[in-house]
Amino acid sequence: METGRLDRVQVDVAGEIITISWHERDVLLEELAVVEGAKSIRERFAAVGASRLVELDAEQRARLRKGLDDWGEDRLQPEGIARLHAALNRGERAS
Repeated sequence: METGRLDRVQVDVAGEIITISWHERDVLLEELAVVEGAKSIRERFAAVGASRLVELDAEQRARLRKGLDDWGEDRLQPEGIARLHAALNRGERAS
């Protein structure tokens, strides 16, 4: 299903823009609540608006990637979270 402009969040992953739904953002916020050192990441996702990108520094991207790695493949749903995870992995390999 195509998400509307107000129902999506765009995440800048080292220059690659990944779009996730607002629901997926909420899932991330909930799951990251228990990830050590993820407070600044949660703050970035919580503060995002319809017209602003979520921008994470290299350390935050690495921590988010590690957090998503720990979820396991079966939990990387919905689709936007899986795309975000793949982009984070590509960014890690490129650096």
